[in-house]
Amino acid sequence: MPKRRAKRTGRLKPRKKSAARVETSRATGLPAKDSVREVVTFISPHKKRYLILKTTETDAYDPPMTRQNGPADEGSKSTA
Repeated sequence: MPKRRAKRTGRLKPRKKSAARVETSRATGLPAKDSVREVVTFISPHKKRYLILKTTETDAYDPPMTRQNGPADEGSKSTA
C-alpha cells in the first residue's frame, strides 16, 4: 500500500516582485500606449464585445508603409 503524503499546513511565502515586473502593469503582448492610433469596439452576433487596437507597429513581413496611403500596394511600385 503506498504511503500517504503529509499535508502542508503552513502558507506559502509570497514571492518578491522584481523591479521590471512591478513597473510593467500592461499585459504581455499588448502594444505600447503611444503606438495605439485608434480603438474600435466590435460586437459579435453573439453579443460578445471586443476591442480592436489599430497601431503603428508592423512586423518584418508587412509591406513598407508610405506616409500618405498607408501600406504600399504591390502593384504601385515603380521600376525606373
